[in-house]
Amino acid sequence: MRTPRGMHARAFLTCAIIIVFANSCSLSGPRAVSSAPQAKDFEAAIARIARADPGSPAVLSAQLAYAEFLLSEASDSCEERLERAQEQLVSVDASPKARVMFPDGWARLADLEYRLHLARTACGSEADQANELRAAAAAARRAVELYRNVFDYHSMVVMQFDAGITLHQLGENTAALAALETAIDMDREYGFQDDASENYKLLLTWSGKPADAAQVAELMQDFPQRQVTLKFGWHPSDARITLETRREFLNDGQIGASRAVATFERHIGANDDGGWIVSHAHRLTQYEPGVWATIQGSQTPPIILPPAALPAVNFKVSAAGEFEGVTDSESFATRLATKTEGLIRAAAPPGDLARSLTREAVESAAVILSPGMLEAATAENYQLETAMWIGATLDQGVWYEISAPLSLPGAPRVVLQNQIQFAFTRMVPCTAGAKKQTCVEIVFHATPEEQSLDQMMRDLRIQFWLDRFTYFTASTEVRIVTDPATLMNYAREEWVSWYGSLGKSKKDKVLQSEHLVSTTSYGAD
Repeated sequence: MRTPRGMHARAFLTCAIIIVFANSCSLSGPRAVSSAPQAKDFEAAIARIARADPGSPAVLSAQLAYAEFLLSEASDSCEERLERAQEQLVSVDASPKARVMFPDGWARLADLEYRLHLARTACGSEADQANELRAAAAAARRAVELYRNVFDYHSMVVMQFDAGITLHQLGENTAALAALETAIDMDREYGFQDDASENYKLLLTWSGKPADAAQVAELMQDFPQRQVTLKFGWHPSDARITLETRREFLNDGQIGASRAVATFERHIGANDDGGWIVSHAHRLTQYEPGVWATIQGSQTPPIILPPAALPAVNFKVSAAGEFEGVTDSESFATRLATKTEGLIRAAAPPGDLARSLTREAVESAAVILSPGMLEAATAENYQLETAMWIGATLDQGVWYEISAPLSLPGAPRVVLQNQIQFAFTRMVPCTAGAKKQTCVEIVFHATPEEQSLDQMMRDLRIQFWLDRFTYFTASTEVRIVTDPATLMNYAREEWVSWYGSLGKSKKDKVLQSEHLVSTTSYGAD
């Protein structure tokens, strides 16, 4: 069983600080240390990480860990430690790396800002308490939405509860009750039974009603107990698929961004052997590969990105839902590469630099959009969206764990074993306009296994004669919406972030994130 996502984030932050940077820091949790860290240990670790690799997002993670330490465990005077905590948070917020950092860092920053403002009410003047409480409530509300955006629902509900507590401290009782009721609604939606019981007791107390065990039990008697069994039950269908991916990266301290899109039709038809044939139409009519990036403060893009391989390849699956292979990768890869080359050249800006980048982009497209790469991407997408869930019975809110091979973020030709934690989080409408909650939302988190990643790093050092520490870290957060009776997919949203350092030059460092949104609209929707 996996720990709640918020606890997992705290483990990552602690690991980033305590472990010497030259050792790989695994997201499985912190390693044992001989004694509790002190403020000087955090400061020394931040300086060491910054010296070893100033481009690494581990610097930001270390600063957040230090701020959390100052807000909870430091023994210095109130004013001094809160001032130092604020310095860390301001530094992280001002860093361009924070814009392309692992997405859960954004929510953690707002979470810590809430705790900073709340701490100030205990050591500041009475005249400032109301303003600090209002700032804390605002930070809590921001954290609610930011945690929601990265599918960290338990932390989201905790921050909603904290917003209610803060409003109650302000004496805004009506708003506090509304915030607490919203937290309880979230508890019921996401299956957080223990939280709901405590929150009902507090709600009764705030409402001036008896709050003994019998009263709470009465409110909890209809608390939903959800379990879902996922079955493969495809049927002939026509659907329209829309995909959009936004990529952000750092280039010489500036944030670059690109947007790739694709819209096409998909048909699922019965095969003669009882299986299914998945075919697509109009795959290249509305396709933008997102090669040319926009850089802040620059008119001419100084960098190109690999094309996003969004259009799908036709494939077959068995009657039981097993992937049986693609059917048109060779022919479609040729068409896709030709289309992409035309789009690259049409969007290229003028100038000698653009001409050399155009050649580089075209060469990259030939590799990224090769038949083998398209086949691998098709098989992996089907595995994540459909195959791995066939026959699974999941209890709501329980985190399960498996190991599986996945392509490496930023290097799709490399496949590494990943640790995957997943959960059935809630029932949702299959489409935005539907009223009944007949689909399930599944969230999963994947990180490369430490042993596999370390082996890849050793291979890189040998292959490229690297005389310096090579570091790579990646994180993937995904939510899918699917019909449990058929495993017909309706939506997929994905956050992928990675950082790689291969040498001293800035060109040898990559910090990038991708946000993919895919929606499927069936003919009957």
